[in-house]
Amino acid sequence: MKILHVADLHIGRYFNGVSLLADQKKMLNQIINVIKEEDPQVVIIAGDIYDRSIPREDAVKVNDGFLTELVRLGKKNILITGNHDSHERVGFLNSLLEDKGLTVENNVKRPLRCITLKDEFGPVEIYLFPYRDTANLKTIYELETFRDDTLVYERIFKESVKKNTNRKVLVYHGFVAGSNKEAVVESESERILSVGGHDYIRTNVFEPFNYVALGHLHKPQWVVEGKIRYSGSPMKYSFSEENHRKSISIIELNEDGKVDLKEIPLVPEKDVVTLQGSFNEIMNMKYTGNPEDYIRVILKDTEEILEPMMRLRVKFPNILELQRERDQNKILNEYKDYSIIQKKDITKLFKDFYRLKNDRDIEESNLDVIREIVESLEGGSIL
Repeated sequence: MKILHVADLHIGRYFNGVSLLADQKKMLNQIINVIKEEDPQVVIIAGDIYDRSIPREDAVKVNDGFLTELVRLGKKNILITGNHDSHERVGFLNSLLEDKGLTVENNVKRPLRCITLKDEFGPVEIYLFPYRDTANLKTIYELETFRDDTLVYERIFKESVKKNTNRKVLVYHGFVAGSNKEAVVESESERILSVGGHDYIRTNVFEPFNYVALGHLHKPQWVVEGKIRYSGSPMKYSFSEENHRKSISIIELNEDGKVDLKEIPLVPEKDVVTLQGSFNEIMNMKYTGNPEDYIRVILKDTEEILEPMMRLRVKFPNILELQRERDQNKILNEYKDYSIIQKKDITKLFKDFYRLKNDRDIEESNLDVIREIVESLEGGSIL
């Protein structure tokens, strides 16, 4: 069985205040073209269709055009919701859409929903596991007394997976790691799935499946070679992703359940690039990329530069960040002994972070808002 695996479309995403919707529309057209060329039997979208739970109207329109084209191609299309999605909004009219070849799973079922498809070698069971935090999963499966999150998933699979010799695929949106979370690569643009507690699932619980199609992490990567894979996001959504090689994962599920991978590169018109050097070096450099690339500049000058952002924007119209190496070093030196972090002076941390990202100080009125938010979260005053 030939499966096309993508995830984390984040339609409607903004990158440092700049809408990516026009770029995303072109990216979705690339995916459609790959489907036409590769002719998979199944198209899997493993969550985070939109970038926010209440998407903008223009983002909904772009997604509508994409899904309509998917249905026209006549494949078996399977979509689950992710942690960025509104499960109710994405699941709207899902029963009608299924008759047209688009299965949208927006809620965790007990047991997990299973779709059985067939190829020349027999049945393939595809289990659908959209994002839900562990507290909700415990309620659905009546496992409130379980403390180890991984054991929750183990029990869910034990109850849901059919005991037979059919090949099995899981579509899941969440954080999966090996023995520790450092085994996988995260990005700044990914939303934290939990605060405190156990925020990732160990790989041993996925033993019943031949292939696990994951969404959430934005770098294409294997968690377990030949078995558990993040397809990654099809576009770069932060500067932490600038060295990612975005792609579409084409999975061949063989007769014996073994997996072969083919990666189809996705090359955007506008790349994400960091430039470092003095102001004069960057202004006089011969930039070989697309002039419309999304740029971050790190200035190495120690002296003051007059209106550097405005002047750099003449050369790089999509410059999104300006940082000064001297400011970075100063702040790092201030935090060497972690004294401010230990004192939980979150307002000071935010103020320094804002200055690094924007090359200017935050307005005091906005800082007052941050203080109020922190106070309400902490239930007390800020040190």
